[in-house]
Amino acid sequence: MKTVRYIFLLLSFFVALSCRKEVNIKLDTAYEGQLFIESILYPGEVPKVYLSISQPFFNEEVTPQEMFARGAQVSLFNGTETELLRPDSTFDKFRCRWVPFYRGGLLAEHGKTYGLTVTYAGKTYTAATTISQSKVNIDDIEYTAEFFDVYGGHDGVILRFVDAPGERNFYRFQMDRFLDTSRHHAHILEVIENDCTNGEKFWITDLGRTIFRDENSDGQEMELNAEVSFEYLRGDTAYIFLQSLDENSAAFFEDIDNQLQSILNPFVEPVFLKSTIEGTIGVFGSAVRSDTVLFVYPQDNP
Repeated sequence: MKTVRYIFLLLSFFVALSCRKEVNIKLDTAYEGQLFIESILYPGEVPKVYLSISQPFFNEEVTPQEMFARGAQVSLFNGTETELLRPDSTFDKFRCRWVPFYRGGLLAEHGKTYGLTVTYAGKTYTAATTISQSKVNIDDIEYTAEFFDVYGGHDGVILRFVDAPGERNFYRFQMDRFLDTSRHHAHILEVIENDCTNGEKFWITDLGRTIFRDENSDGQEMELNAEVSFEYLRGDTAYIFLQSLDENSAAFFEDIDNQLQSILNPFVEPVFLKSTIEGTIGVFGSAVRSDTVLFVYPQDNP
């Protein structure tokens, strides 16, 4: 009798799963977009500030061009002079689309404090960062066919270096490569149809999503396991850096990574982004790169 009852319950469960119900969602047509600001200053490079306007969830206009905050006034003050940034753009050959931003002309300098001012739609936002992080160079790089983190098992690279002593340090991985359309994104972008390069190689910067801290490792040897985002074959070359981030930027990117974890895992508690810019969402910070290290893949994708 119990067996019959269990079978009946199972049948009822699967019937319930097979039911479909259409739900009409009333969209809020009075949605007001919010400005998002993203800018990381690197010594020896011109400043770039990315401004975009948030869109409703079901909005189809989500490319960088469509979300770009046009008509903003963006300026940087470095303690002695103020520079007005101008609209500019670069062409993303992997996704075949333009990416607009505001660009400066003066190279950022280590040791200086920079103030950012953005005026848009009648509102003004300010933020500041000091480029004071130590430059930490990579001592050794090793390929690994598998390591494990909260997302599971991955292939990647292992970076070894000595932490800068006497300060709180926050590190992330960077890999620059020349790719063509035969190398896909390892996770979510395989379906993108690239029809604008005709086999031409193009430059890709791959930034690690995980932030590494030197807690309990001040001045000691450290090891960083980094997952790569793009496919590779034996003999492919890459240029690897170690970024030293300021504390506010590190916290912001950690929140982004924690949000991704909560999306992928229902047992992870969601987090809210803590903006480094008062009055809006975004990050204004700085990073100091190590010297570049040439890396050659010893094998194909596992």
